[in-house]
This record gives sequence, C-alpha cells and structure tokens, in this order.
Amino acid sequence: MSDILKNSLMDRLLKLQCHFTWDLHGEDVDIDNVEERVNDQLVYLPNALKHRMYNLLAYLKHLKGDHEETMIQLQKAETQIQESSIAEDADDKKTVMYGNFAWVFYHQNQFNNSLTFVEKVETILKQYESPPEKNALLLDIYGEQGWTYLSFAGKYYQLAAECFEKALELDPEDPELNSGHAMAVYRIEGFRLSSNTGGKSFPLLERAVRLNPRDTVVKVLFALKYLEMNNYDQGDILIEQALQEQPESPYVLRYVATYYRRKGQIKEAIAILKKVLSLTPTSSNVYFQLGKCYKKFIRKPPQEQQNAEAIANAIFYSEKAVELNRSSVPAHILLASVYMKADKHQKAKEEFDKTLTMNDMWPEQKQELHFYWAKYLKHSRKSEAVRHFKEVIKIQNQTWYREIAIKELQELAEPI
Repeated sequence: MSDILKNSLMDRLLKLQCHFTWDLHGEDVDIDNVEERVNDQLVYLPNALKHRMYNLLAYLKHLKGDHEETMIQLQKAETQIQESSIAEDADDKKTVMYGNFAWVFYHQNQFNNSLTFVEKVETILKQYESPPEKNALLLDIYGEQGWTYLSFAGKYYQLAAECFEKALELDPEDPELNSGHAMAVYRIEGFRLSSNTGGKSFPLLERAVRLNPRDTVVKVLFALKYLEMNNYDQGDILIEQALQEQPESPYVLRYVATYYRRKGQIKEAIAILKKVLSLTPTSSNVYFQLGKCYKKFIRKPPQEQQNAEAIANAIFYSEKAVELNRSSVPAHILLASVYMKADKHQKAKEEFDKTLTMNDMWPEQKQELHFYWAKYLKHSRKSEAVRHFKEVIKIQNQTWYREIAIKELQELAEPI
C-alpha cells in the first residue's frame, strides 16, 4: 500500500469510536492489574455485557504488544455478541469491536484487512443515520466508552461520568447507564475526599437502585452514602439485602467490608476481606483494604505484642497492595502512612518522596499525603510539620484534610 493510501486509511481510522481512539494510555495504569480485574469481572459479574470486557482485554493485550492474544480477545467479543440475546440487533454492538479489529490489523501492517473493517464500521454508520437508529448506536458507544474509562484508572473517572451523561440525554431511564453514571460520580467524590456528606452521587445512587434493583454493587455504594450521613439504619438494611442477594460476589463483599470498616467494625471487615482474598488472591484492592484495617489497630504508645502484630500485618498487606498495583496512588499513600504510624522514619520518608512524584496524583491525594507527613512530624520536627500543613492548605480543594490542617496550624500558633 502506498504512503498516500496509508495516510488516507489513518484518517479513516482516527474517526472510529473504539479503544484505540479514546486516549487510553498504558503508562497511566498497571496493565496486569487492570487485566486481572477485568478477568475477575467476567467470572463474578454475570449480568455484565461480556463483549465489552473482551474488547477492553484486547486493548490491554495490545498495550503489552501481544498481537496474537489481542486477536483472540476480539474474536471472543464477536462470538459473545453473536451468541447473546442481543444477536438479532447486533450491528450497533459491533462498531467498537470492528474499530478495534481495524486498528489491530493496521498495527500488524495488514492494511487491506484493516481497510475491510473500517468499511464494515462505515457501513453500519450509514445504516444508523436516521435519528432513532443513530441514538441507539450512540447509546451503545457512549455506554461502552463510559464503562471502559471506569475500568481503566482513576484519572479517567470524570471522562466516564461525561460519557454516561451524554448517553442519559438520549435515554434517561436506562438502568445500566444510570448505574454507571452513579458509580462514576461516587468514585470521583471518593477521590476528592469531600467533607460534604451525600454529595452529588446520593440522588444518582438512589435513582440507580430504583431503576436497577438487581445491581447489588450500586446498592452497597448507596449504603456507604447513607453511612456518610450517619443513617446507619438505612445503610444496614441495604447491606443485609446485598449479602442475601450476592453472598459470594467479591465485588459486593469488598464494598461491604468498606462499610464495616468505616462503621468501626474492623474485625468484621477483616473477616470478609479474607474471604474475598480466597476468591481473588491477587487483588491489589483487597490487600489495600486489609492494610487500612490493620492500620486502625496500631496504637501509640505501643502495646507490645498486640501492636507488633498490627504493625506487621499493616505493613505486609500495604506492601503487597503496592507490589500488585504500582500505579495505585492510594496504595502508596497508605504504605507511607503505615510506615509513619510504625515509626519507620527512613522507609516513610522514601515512600513519601516517591509517592509525591507520581504522575497520576489528584490534588486531594497530595493534600492527604502532606497531611499525614505533617502529623507524623508534628512533635519531633515542628518546623517541617508546619511547612507540610501549609502545603495542604495551598491546595484550594475543600477537603477534610484542609480543614484539619488549618486547625493544626492555629493550635501551633503559626500563620496560615
């Protein structure tokens, strides 16, 4: 193929809606970790649209340079579409997959095959030019794009929310899209550590639960929102329902454990997380949560044996969370804070410095990191602690960490 034809093909490829044009960067994630999470979803989320997961797995394999496995995953996506109940109206489900095929063939220098799949997409787009059909096509594309961003990394959650919002403009009552939108906004609020209870996600979760009562994961997230508002009765009811509906789902149990931990029922949370670990033994998130639980048991002054066990467990699980997902900023922040609590100053300093240079840090996470470091240094290195409390306040995002940092400086009689 001549250079002119290649350039023409590239122009057409760039117009496709698929994983290769959605600006997903491999350096933003631990690819193996994302891949493992998606594989777990295939096993433990039976109601999910699996062709979407195979599409994402194909892109992850591409990022790893495994073209053969990329094709295998795309073929699985195609088979899943044909075998599922949506097969009679499958064309709109194929646009993203065909786009991925076109890009993979292009990267393999199989330009004629790439062109074939570009033309397949363009044929479908012509079939869906009129408004009702076009809306159905856009609904599927926005939905898949939203779930892809939600599965990829924290910095993509805002993009996920925007995709779901576009889709909901076309169909406000779609249960799956409402669930996706509520989850995206909930996760954004979690990253931003807002001191407000409820937030924007509360009515979205309430609506999602009403429209999609079988979505147990959303139900547990709604329980966590009730917990933020100190409405334990409503939260407990939703948790009990979730445990009755999906007692073996690691996704449900993980959030249930978070509920118990935030409620102060640490032993119950640990018991559930260890059950989840038996189902997903290499889950960074589960190790992360266990690290947070054991960190709660670390006391000052030390209580000898009990404290030594808590420190050992907190360090073990936090280090394992980082090892399994080195791109996870929260895992690194947790490990740094555990080292601080355990009075391992050199390791704490090394982890603090390393984490502060990570590219994917949200401003709120920088606040959290500086806050813990300032608290740790408060009694031994007052001037350094003051400097880090001021770093927290410099970041204007209104979080709990900023509020407490202001109070800490007032107590230390330092100007803000």
